[in-house]
Amino acid sequence: MDANDSTFGFREVEQKAFDESCCAFANSENMTQIAKQIGMNPVILRNKLNPGNERHKLTAVELVKISKVSGNYCIANSLLFSLGMVGAKVPAEGEQRSLIQRALENSVHAGEISRLALENGGDIRLPRSKRNEYLERAHSSVRNLVLLISDLENRSAGMQPLVSAGVDFVTSGMPLPGLA
Repeated sequence: MDANDSTFGFREVEQKAFDESCCAFANSENMTQIAKQIGMNPVILRNKLNPGNERHKLTAVELVKISKVSGNYCIANSLLFSLGMVGAKVPAEGEQRSLIQRALENSVHAGEISRLALENGGDIRLPRSKRNEYLERAHSSVRNLVLLISDLENRSAGMQPLVSAGVDFVTSGMPLPGLA
């Protein structure tokens, strides 16, 4: 019996997080423009993002469409977080940066998170707008770290590790067959 109660409580927390992310999305985006781009009536889209509306529900395909069109992934991030995961959008090919730029950008994100923490450190509760600002900054930081890791992996792929290992092997004095 207690397991059912705790499961219900867990689901209630997940639903509240999803509802809040839908509200944050609707408040920060132009619903009319997004609805037109995905071929939906703007009133229907607003209803789908309204937690109090029982008649219209957001589908997974619609979530993907509105996220791609708007570039706002707060609803998807909320769903992933309820699974114990964090998502990171990998940008298009045209957004290449050097390792130094990525590292400095990570410092900027960390500084912004620190600034927000100092501003709201003594508060018991955070207003929704501050919470969303924290989350956006944290997700930006995670995205940047994923790209930094990807850049590091791509730079060490291919022939470079093989050549480095060969040079290390020869310079360490290891005899090579036929040359010793």
